[in-house]
This record gives sequence, structure tokens and C-alpha cells, in this order.
Amino acid sequence: MKSISTAAFAAAMVAGATGLAFAPPAFAKKKEEAPAGPQYTQAVAVAANKAKTALLAKDMAGAEAAVAEAEAAAKTDDDKYISTFLRYALVSQKIADSSAGTNGAFDPAPMIAPLDALIVNPKTPADMLPKFEYSRATIAYDNKDWARASRLFQQAQQHGSTEANLPLYLAKAKVQAGDAAGGMADLEKLIATGKQSEDIYKYGIAQSAAAGLKPQTVVWLKRWLVAYPTSKTWRDALGYYALTQNPVAKLDKKQMIDVFRLMRQTKSLADQNYYEEYAQKVMDVGLPDETKAVIAEGKAAGKIPGTGNSNIQALVTSSNSQVAAEGSFAGLETKAAASPNGALSSQTGDAFLGRGDYPKAIALYKQALAKGGVNNDEVNTHLGIALALSGDKAGAKAAFAAVTTAPRSDIAGFWSTWIDNPPTS
Repeated sequence: MKSISTAAFAAAMVAGATGLAFAPPAFAKKKEEAPAGPQYTQAVAVAANKAKTALLAKDMAGAEAAVAEAEAAAKTDDDKYISTFLRYALVSQKIADSSAGTNGAFDPAPMIAPLDALIVNPKTPADMLPKFEYSRATIAYDNKDWARASRLFQQAQQHGSTEANLPLYLAKAKVQAGDAAGGMADLEKLIATGKQSEDIYKYGIAQSAAAGLKPQTVVWLKRWLVAYPTSKTWRDALGYYALTQNPVAKLDKKQMIDVFRLMRQTKSLADQNYYEEYAQKVMDVGLPDETKAVIAEGKAAGKIPGTGNSNIQALVTSSNSQVAAEGSFAGLETKAAASPNGALSSQTGDAFLGRGDYPKAIALYKQALAKGGVNNDEVNTHLGIALALSGDKAGAKAAFAAVTTAPRSDIAGFWSTWIDNPPTS
């Protein structure tokens, strides 16, 4: 197996062991004076020095014999600390030698017993304890012993570990141990410190989704978009939200159209299938102008080759015919104004939105909201889209903020995120 950090720490242990000097106990001159520093028995001090010399010479057989001698003679906690430390340094050196040329792969099992002993020994130096805890935690992590890994990472953190990767590994261990909410909270703290990588966002998204935490998943998707606002990220984030086989939210046709509209603005419609599905859906709800515009854009972008497939050709023919037949929407505006509720105003606003006449759409959506009798979340979503595309960012964000029920509130949130974080590439 390959440990996430144990190999590097093992090498440091070998270097540290070879730089130490071991001496038998120094007795205090006065009864009331405590002897300074570690106090080794004579036999352990002699064996420890022999082990150090052998390690320096890379005499593994000699080091093995000397470490065994120290272990057998150990009586005090100081004795046990240094003999265990040397055992750990020895097995580390053996692992380093045997794993040369294996791209860091090794079996850390021989490290476990000495590390466990070093962690509980009261004579382990305070500056070394978090290093041992972190190293042992990484072994537990690699062995998928999540509860132990989580506990030891937390101990190392509490004891002052400065390992850069510890917060991320601790968060992941918590999630895997069953504390998804705690792990996600730790990831949020990590991002707040400014330490971030794209993997953190992807992990937060995947684990929130796996735990069934849909609101948190949407939050993580938005964070990813803010941190990495590219067309690819927009495509991946919106696709993950609505277009996978197991999406975060199962959307109806009108809701899906508003996601496609955002993908259109973020230039994240990936291929002909995206354009075709989008064009078909707006055709199905009676917006041929938008169908026509979407197909034209797909061809101009090279996503729809030639004349497209038979369905694309049928959509082109049908949308052209319906656009010609519809003519002006002036009559609909008059009827909408005279209608006792806002339903016709909303529908007419959708027609103008599909045609790209945003001022007319805005007026009609506001009229629909004033009259009532409409789905306020849907109308406010469309009002926000029309305002955003007309250039009124503040008005758009206010309209999107008025959408309160998921999944429309999610969609509106993605649109608000786009206003402040349009794709950079």
C-alpha cells in the first residue's frame, strides 16, 4: 500500500535517530535536585548508542540486535521511549530500503506497534507527539480505519501539528466515519482560511450528495463555481445538479429549460445533444422563437454539424412555421392587461423572453405578479432572467432572492451566482 505521509516521516525519524547521543543517568548532587533530561539505565544507554552507530552505518543486522538489546533492558518510561523510538527508526529504514523503486508503495504494518507505544508513553517529547499521532493517523486512513484516523488526526491537531494536509484528511476521515455534517463543516472552515484546491470542492459536492444532503450539495456546487468560474465548471456543476442519471434535483420541463438557459449564457452547452434537448423542450412549451435561436447558436458554435439530425431538421421547420404564424404579440399584451389574473401576463412574458424582447417580458412578469394567481417562484425566476439579460443585475438578484422553494430556489441561486461569477474561459 501507499501511505499519504508516513514514508516522509519515516525518513525523518531515521535522520533524527542517528543524530542523537545517549548517556546513562546523571545523578543529582543534592537530594532535592531532579536530574535534568531523559534518564536511561546503563544497559539501555549502551545498547542505544550501539543502535545509533549501526543505523549510521546502515548495518541493519547490527541495529536489529542493538535495538532488541535496548528493548529487553528497558525498565523506565525513558528507557521504553528511546528503545521504541529506535525500533521505529529501524523499521522505517528497512521500509525505505525495501520500497526503493516502488513509487512509494510499502506495507506500514511494522510501524504500527512502535507508533502506538510512542503515542501513549508519557515521556514522549511534546514536539514529537503530534508527529507520531499524525503518522499513525495516516496509516489508519490508508487502511480505511476511519474512526481511529479521525481521532488521531484530531489529537495531532490539538497537540499542535503543523502538517498542511491534516485539516483535509481529518474532514475526509470524519465523513467516512459517518460524521458527514462534521466533515463538511471542517471543509468549510478550511476554505475560509483561504487554503483551497478544486479537489476540496469536488469532494464536498460528492460527499454531501452521497449523504443525501441536497441543500449542502447545492451550496458546494455554488462555491465551486465561485472559486473556478469557467465554462467547463459551469457545465459540470449544472450537469451534476440536473442532467446526470442520478441528479441532485429532478426537474420538470420548465425548470429544466431555465437550467439550459443558464448553460446557454455560460457557454456550457457541450454538444448537439444539449442543444437538441434544449430546443425540443422550449418547442414543447410553445416558444418557437427560442427553439430557432438555440439551433442557430448551436450551428454557429459548431456543436450542431451541417443540418443536424432528422429531429433538428424537424425542429427548424416547425419553429420557422410557428414564428411566421405568430407574428406580433401585441394582441396577447392587450388580453393580458385585461385579464383578471396574471396567468396570461406570465405566458405572454415567456413568449417575449423566448424572443429576446426583455423589456416587454419584464413588464409582463411584473404585471403577472401584481395581478396574482400565478406561480410566484416561476414568475420571479423568469423575471430575474429577463432582468439579468437586460443588464439590470441588481434587479435580477432581487427577483432571484424572492424565489423561496426548491428546486426553483436552487435554479435562481445558480443564476445569481452567474451574475457575479461569469465564466472566465
